[in-house]
Amino acid sequence: MELISQTNKSGAAKILKKGGILAVPTETVYGLAVSLNNEAAILKLLTLKDRAVDSGKVLTIMVPSVKSIKDYAEINHRQMRLARHYFPGELTLILRKNADFQHVYFNNFDTVGIRIPANDYMLKLMEETGPLLVTSANPRGEQPCMHSSEVETRIKSIDGIVRGKAGGSLPSTIIDWSADEPRQIRAGGLLIVHF
Repeated sequence: MELISQTNKSGAAKILKKGGILAVPTETVYGLAVSLNNEAAILKLLTLKDRAVDSGKVLTIMVPSVKSIKDYAEINHRQMRLARHYFPGELTLILRKNADFQHVYFNNFDTVGIRIPANDYMLKLMEETGPLLVTSANPRGEQPCMHSSEVETRIKSIDGIVRGKAGGSLPSTIIDWSADEPRQIRAGGLLIVHF
């Protein structure tokens, strides 16, 4: 397991591009990230999280900008207004999958969860790696890690950890807008006051 400084983005990107699992800080909690386009890395992450492909708990796509959402999801004017208002930020937005988005993992699902972190490190990292698949950094059923030292102690079998501290204490708020009207399915640190 390699410990990486936040000033060493190329080292972090190298791990992801080689198909590794990387623990990363966000503005909410620590996450585990893999390249969106590496099937072996995705399967390795699912195994680590003890999660079957058909478990119903879908990995989130982390993207660098609102304009890239349409590459993966169907998004209408109301949904786009919400995205522009709250992204980047502590939000995961579940939308209907774009039918043109063919992917070895997401072909099993009709929806995708989209996240754009309000975290400069992650946004700059994605400039080198492209979109990532992410999930919270925690053993199954436990609270997410908040510091790189926690990840090092609690999570084994990953390839790298970016040193630092997460910015929040709660995971992202999850809004499911895959149907006609939105519904909140997890209350996080972000309060959604209007849709």
